[in-house]
Amino acid sequence: MLKRQLVGLIFLSLLSGFGGRISVAQTPITGVQPPFTDSLFVDKKPASPKGALWRSAIAPGWGQIYNKQYLKLPFVFGALGGLIYNAISTHQDYILYREAFQYKAFQERVDSGTINSNPRASFESSYEQVAAEFGAISSRPLEAQRNIFRRSRDLSFVGVGLVYGLAMLDAYVSAHLLDFDVGENLNIQVEPRPGGIRLKALVPLERRANRGLSSR
Repeated sequence: MLKRQLVGLIFLSLLSGFGGRISVAQTPITGVQPPFTDSLFVDKKPASPKGALWRSAIAPGWGQIYNKQYLKLPFVFGALGGLIYNAISTHQDYILYREAFQYKAFQERVDSGTINSNPRASFESSYEQVAAEFGAISSRPLEAQRNIFRRSRDLSFVGVGLVYGLAMLDAYVSAHLLDFDVGENLNIQVEPRPGGIRLKALVPLERRANRGLSSR
């Protein structure tokens, strides 16, 4: 019995000795980690008019994308696409009628005995293509239709240039207007006139304070 008690006391003393030396290592907290932010979703800088202008000059619609005005893209691409398609199709018709006119004009001179051979005989297929649709036709209607197609083609190219320029102007002006907020204090006045009424509307514009640091 005494031996068991001595063994128990020795065992408890050993445990207490080791227990005093056992410690749990802890990593000191140096600071709090900042919350996660994705730079793709952070509005870095506001749109600048110059940035919108030269982007729209490089590629139509890029200025509107830069200004985040995506609803304008269908109008820009639709107008440019329609004008370019019309320019290409009318140019093809112009080439067809130009060749048909040249063939028929010289062929009429051959038939009248003014010249011996037709120098534009290689264009006979173009004339036959037109004649298959409208029947035999003289050179004057062919010349008039050729001029119509040429004018339509040229106007389409002018339209492309105008739409391109308007898209640049829209991107530049819209980038300027992005710096302004329309206030909520709208003032509308109605004044009676002998011939009717006169309306006055006051729309206060306020420049955003946090959008004045853009220099792109």
